[in-house]
Formats: sequence, structure tokens, C-alpha cells
Amino acid sequence: MYAVILAGGYGRRLGYTEKGLIEIGGKPIISKIIDSLTKFEIIISCRDENQAEKYERFGEVVVDILKDFGPLSGIHSALKKIGERAVFISADMPFVKQEICEAIYRECEGYDAAIPIWNDGKLEPTLSAYSPAVTEKIEQCYRKNIRKVLCAIHGLEKVKYIPIENLKQYDRKLISFMNINTPEDLRKAEIILKTVVQDVN
Repeated sequence: MYAVILAGGYGRRLGYTEKGLIEIGGKPIISKIIDSLTKFEIIISCRDENQAEKYERFGEVVVDILKDFGPLSGIHSALKKIGERAVFISADMPFVKQEICEAIYRECEGYDAAIPIWNDGKLEPTLSAYSPAVTEKIEQCYRKNIRKVLCAIHGLEKVKYIPIENLKQYDRKLISFMNINTPEDLRKAEIILKTVVQDVN
């Protein structure tokens, strides 16, 4: 099983910080993710060679083929490299649980993508699983200069939408889906680390 950590973002709202290298509880977020995913082979997706140099000490890296195209670039380059389905995790998700990733990966069998969906219809495209079938759709989005992940998803024939409630059995408080986008998110994460994580199951 492959897990791809999408590290290619610029971290604009955090002052152009490498979000995967932000420390929470004294450990970089990317290390926390890797430590959680012991059953997976890890690939780290980076936007360019300069960024890859910062992450190669954590494991195998792959550099975007389609330049400056957001998360779709990372999904595309990783699937081109490994040639089979994988679960994808944003590099700013410090509390992602292996059991959630395994469940999403399993749900993708026989599908082009498996994507968690909230009760209000919001999708979680950067904690999802994709098969190589999505690469052609991403290339079509690239040619049209449509950067949203939903562009590729909506072009797929077989998508499994996973109700978020179905994933609570693996992560009762659903903290796997927390992203670090702002300084306030970072403060919340430190609080969660001290309180919630000790009582998530």
C-alpha cells in the first residue's frame, strides 16, 4: 500500500512556511504523519527540486511533472511514478490516523477515487485515495488551466464517496481531517496534542 504526502504547497497564510516542517509537540508534522502510517510505503510529493532537498531526509520524494498546478500536480506525479492506487494526505495534517487511511485505501478498490464527504456535501480531496485513472483527467484540467481538485474528480467515471460518519469508527473525533493553514490552527493543534489526542479512542 502506498501513501503519498502532498508537501508541495507554499504555505502562504503562514508566511510561506514549509508546512510539513512545522513542529508540533517538538516534531515536524511530516514526521508525525510518517510515524502514523507504519503499514504504508511513503512517497513525499514536492513541487520542485529545491523543495525536494528539504524533504528527502524523510523518505522517497517525487517532483511535480506539471508545474505550479497545486495539489493536482502532486497527485499526478505520484501516480505516474507508482502506477497503482494510493491514499493521499496533505502535509499539514498532523493527526492523521493510519486506520482512516487504510479504510479510504480499501474503499478505492475498483474505483477511480474514494473521497470522504461531510454531511453538508463538502469533500476532503486531500485526504482521499486515487487510482492512476485520474492522471488523464488531471492532464485535461491542466490544459484548461483549471487548478481545483474537483475538476479532475468530476471527470471520473467511478468515484466512491465515503460518508464521514462511516470513518468515525477509526477516528472518533475526526481529528485526522484537521489542517494547519493559519497561526490560529497551529495554536489549536498544540492544544489538541495536549488534550484530545490522549482520548481519541
